[in-house]
Amino acid sequence: MGKGSGRGLGWGTVACLVLPMLAAAGAAQAQNRGYDDRYDNRGGGIVRCESVKNRSNECRLDGRARLIRQLSGSPCVEGRTWGQSRGGVWVTQGCRAEFVGESRGGWGHGGGGWGGNGGQVIACHSNDRRQKYCDARIRRDVRLVRQDSRSPCVEGRTWGWDRRGVWVSDGCRAQFQIN
Repeated sequence: MGKGSGRGLGWGTVACLVLPMLAAAGAAQAQNRGYDDRYDNRGGGIVRCESVKNRSNECRLDGRARLIRQLSGSPCVEGRTWGQSRGGVWVTQGCRAEFVGESRGGWGHGGGGWGGNGGQVIACHSNDRRQKYCDARIRRDVRLVRQDSRSPCVEGRTWGWDRRGVWVSDGCRAQFQIN
């Protein structure tokens, strides 16, 4: 499936859920602690889009899709198992994730978003399933831009970050944008 192609996407197996930010923050506080602060998309919501039984699916989302949390064991790799479509985001091959929509001019903070200057991209690899810490100076956030491993890279489970850098574990190998 080509990036943004819309072919093969049917609504027969729709597994999309749009959660307004306030409802998501209250209803899933324990699971999504900090999402309302880190992923402020100015009144939009978190969209959960799921490929059920490896079937393709498309979910409505305003703005440029940004993966914020992978839910599946199957990898969610932009351009391969998820991507931007005309009306939102598409997923396939078992990718299940939560997305937010970003505006083109930056994303709540001006610059550094999809339309801004962007940040430094670093590679961080968990070899032999060992945990690895990659030093980087992080001002605002980190975004997984490309997964290089077959092992899933799931934020909070097999990768994460703090102000000093990014960590990966359990075979997660990926490229991260540092903002």
